[in-house]
Amino acid sequence: MKNWGRLMALACILLTAVVVHAEKSPGKDEAAFLKIGVGARATGMGNGFSAIADDTSAIFYNPAGLVHISSPCISTMYNQWIGGLLHGAITYVNPCFKQSAIGIGAVYLGTNGIPRYEDAKDSTASSGEYKAYDASFNCAYAFHFTRDISFGMNIKGIQERIDNEEADGFAVDIGQLYHTPIEGLFLSTVVQNIGPDMRFKDAEYKLPTCYKLGIAYRFPDYPLLIGCDWTKPLNNKWKINAGFECKVMNALALRAGFDSQLFEDLSGGGLNLGFGFPIGPYTVDYALVPTKKMGNTHRVSIGMQLGGNDSEE
Repeated sequence: MKNWGRLMALACILLTAVVVHAEKSPGKDEAAFLKIGVGARATGMGNGFSAIADDTSAIFYNPAGLVHISSPCISTMYNQWIGGLLHGAITYVNPCFKQSAIGIGAVYLGTNGIPRYEDAKDSTASSGEYKAYDASFNCAYAFHFTRDISFGMNIKGIQERIDNEEADGFAVDIGQLYHTPIEGLFLSTVVQNIGPDMRFKDAEYKLPTCYKLGIAYRFPDYPLLIGCDWTKPLNNKWKINAGFECKVMNALALRAGFDSQLFEDLSGGGLNLGFGFPIGPYTVDYALVPTKKMGNTHRVSIGMQLGGNDSEE
């Protein structure tokens, strides 16, 4: 059974490597908000998190990691995103049955008070305001295939709205996490946002499907954790997310990471910084994502254990 599990993990890696050759024109997908990192801890590490995935944000990076959470917990995130957009999330994870876990979560990105102009040539004749938002509602399940291999699936409903125009859809994430025979070394494969095209304003758009290969290493004799993801969006070239977390006296976690996509898209950004600390049953995490032309974005996450003291978040 153990050898069979390892063969399954290898098959997932090879399958992902085969399908990532597909590449389409950039900027042709819908529900682009699904690309924004969720969770201050993961963001502070550059979003190189799919092979770590040991807290509630695993739902959004690799649902297979939910099995690492050993007691019920809940977390929320607030992010002041670029252009004044409000980005938030709430997540709940609960271990269930034997060596498995379920998780639910919601993500919101939106803004209020956008001026409406009936005449595109007259910027002074405003006729009121309208709203625009994107949202996803997630339901995930993960289980141990063997002692060292876990699989997970996240099914998400998606809604986008601009004024009176609305689009609905759904997508699926599938992830695998492998604890190798080398102590502290993890490998992951993830496929995200698989689903039918979304229709918006009489046009059809593809979802931002991407494929990830991840590696993480937790040093056995030192409080250091590093992670790296190689990500292939369906409509773009490869990108790299990598970062580290170092704990000081088991109380303060210092983090830094790099996001190559942000570096290219936001004119010199891509260097993420963050920290976190526990307060009783709570954890507080903060991440800074600076950019040269678009300003700085700030994320704050608060997690709480709802039972026991042995979960990761």
